Amino acid sequence: MIPLISSICHGPLEICHLPRFWWKTLTRKAGILDEEYPDLGHGLDARVLDILKLDHERTLSYLRTTMPTYLDFETWVLEQVTLDRAVTDKWNESVCTRMHTNPEKLAETTGDIGIPNDGEITSAVLLNSLQDWSLFFKRDLSTNFSGLGGSVVPLIATIDYGPLEVCQLPRTWLKVLLKARNLLHPDYPDCGGGLDARVLNVLKLDRDKTVAFLRNTTPQYLEFEAWVLQENGGQLDRAAIHEWNTFLRNREHTAEKRADIHKTLGSTDNGSLTSAVVLNQIEDWHLAHTDLIRTLHG
Repeated sequence: MIPLISSICHGPLEICHLPRFWWKTLTRKAGILDEEYPDLGHGLDARVLDILKLDHERTLSYLRTTMPTYLDFETWVLEQVTLDRAVTDKWNESVCTRMHTNPEKLAETTGDIGIPNDGEITSAVLLNSLQDWSLFFKRDLSTNFSGLGGSVVPLIATIDYGPLEVCQLPRTWLKVLLKARNLLHPDYPDCGGGLDARVLNVLKLDRDKTVAFLRNTTPQYLEFEAWVLQENGGQLDRAAIHEWNTFLRNREHTAEKRADIHKTLGSTDNGSLTSAVVLNQIEDWHLAHTDLIRTLHG
């Protein structure tokens, strides 16, 4: 299984990459992480533990032995260390803005994606996401991978984006393709009336036509973006997209929606967390964790 939680995602502690490291470690322990992905690599995995001053082996041991939910992992982290907000803020900025400059890494990543290694895209966030999505399409989706019992939570986040820089669009692509293969978790619509419909409106795309294209063609993500551009005559409204991305990244959930998510999480809403981005992500991670544990225990 390809890990689809991106490095820019964070939980309530606001530490980028920590959720991705958590998910890779748990899926490796479960025996379903793609063999090319390390659970503790020498790059961002090791670095996020180092900036938090967490012992590598102790952290791995805790995750492998306990198989905790993501929120339980964050609780454990706080029991081990005192966070330095200035340090973690600097870390988050570095994760979100870093570039791939190593020739070997660029060649490997662009090769997996199937794009020219011409230096046109150097953003590590973008290249790594495209690599994940391409490998997921080739190795998991195209083989009807059912490592979690045929029920796949869409772990591409609302804030993730492709070369067109449109948040939510990759998540909508993933959900429709999963549904077309009967792999989408039953709690998720493939193209509902919320953010899915709204991102298509921003891009001036007909919903039925877009869903039909995705279901019938099952394109890789870059092929989908090419179709989006074609439908718009080769030019997008960048001001509308900027406004959309800003709205998505900053929106907050109502008390009713927060209560619904906390019910899923089995926790009580104390009102301290209102970010829709973070709440939706930890709900996704909770449901994926539930399926993972259920699969492990038969």
